[in-house]
Amino acid sequence: MERTKVIVPQFTIELPAGMELIATEDRERLEADQQIIWDLNKACEVSGYTRVDMTKILQVFKKQLDIDNGGCVFYPYAGGKYRIESLKFTRFLRNNFPRIMKELKSK
Repeated sequence: MERTKVIVPQFTIELPAGMELIATEDRERLEADQQIIWDLNKACEVSGYTRVDMTKILQVFKKQLDIDNGGCVFYPYAGGKYRIESLKFTRFLRNNFPRIMKELKSK
């Protein structure tokens, strides 16, 4: 019986002074913490979606996102404005990216 030898390389990466690696979730949390509650414009700016696409996302996924159902979006009524909790919404966008793209594609 032939044995296979597994070699695990070990190496060091030296980062420039003042630089460090951070997990994506930690970075997103730090960015979201800078402004906890977003309006529709800020959500579009941060996510890169257009206002039309963001409005569609908010409507298609309303059942999941509505604060009344434990979500992270306050839906406006009588001319009010969306209020979006940034950290949970960022997670929602990341975790549901394929579903979101499918919905936006079916315009």
